[in-house]
Amino acid sequence: MVTPEGTGPLDKLRDQPFTLAHWSATLPDRDLTPEEASGPLSDEEQLQLAECHRAVDNARSAQWLLGRALEIVRRRRLYRGDGSRTWVQYLAAEHDSMTEREARRLQEEWRLGKAVQDALGKPAPASHVRAMLDYADSTSDEQAAHAYVMLKTAFEAARVRLAAHQISARVTKALEPAAREKDPRTRRQAVEVRWREIHAPAPSIPAPSKPTDSTQPATEGETTDPLAAAVVAAERALERVNIALMDASATERRSAAEAEHLQGRLRKVGRILAKASVPADDVIDAEVVEDNDEARS
Repeated sequence: MVTPEGTGPLDKLRDQPFTLAHWSATLPDRDLTPEEASGPLSDEEQLQLAECHRAVDNARSAQWLLGRALEIVRRRRLYRGDGSRTWVQYLAAEHDSMTEREARRLQEEWRLGKAVQDALGKPAPASHVRAMLDYADSTSDEQAAHAYVMLKTAFEAARVRLAAHQISARVTKALEPAAREKDPRTRRQAVEVRWREIHAPAPSIPAPSKPTDSTQPATEGETTDPLAAAVVAAERALERVNIALMDASATERRSAAEAEHLQGRLRKVGRILAKASVPADDVIDAEVVEDNDEARS
């Protein structure tokens, strides 16, 4: 059963505090076999999935909460115990010999982690938060959180997995204008404008494989595969579609009838691409195999 966003069992469960007692009470005692687990999720299975998701969210929230707790202990010198214990001794005794560097990193990240959770509605992976730190340092935690939500939304719309290295690459590009702006307000505006230009997922275009035999270079004037060029064009078109989908001003001007018409055209293109089958010359492949067999003999 599909429920409206924000009213389903998953949303209700994630608003509740996570406890081990609740975990034990909501999950089944045994795993279902593949034969039993088939078809759409039932209401009970949706609740079980929500509980598993809530456990993940709990772990991610605990990451930035740990940083906040460490900052409180350090700033208020609560680590001193009987009055003689040092910060390093406290980390060794209470946090499995955590290094000062690791403790400092957690304290630097927790505000951004909280801001991202507030803006996103759920905690983000620690690696994603860490990748946005330089952005936050040049702007603010709130602006960095808003930028992260924008980026994540664009990737989800394109059904592309967002990885930390992709965030870091975009942060580096977005901060290029910051080096030229001394005024903090102007710098934040410049970074935000640059971020909006590059936040969409770039098409993934694999590099062509190099020939194993260096004695046979490509001849001058050799043409590339036209299908490969068409695929590149399609990937670039998809990137433009993703950017256009995030254009709020265009959305406000678009009528419901126009939106339905465009939606139909997009689905038609998707159906055509889904049915496409890439042919290959089996004769050439067979000749290559025969040549290799003769060379080995």
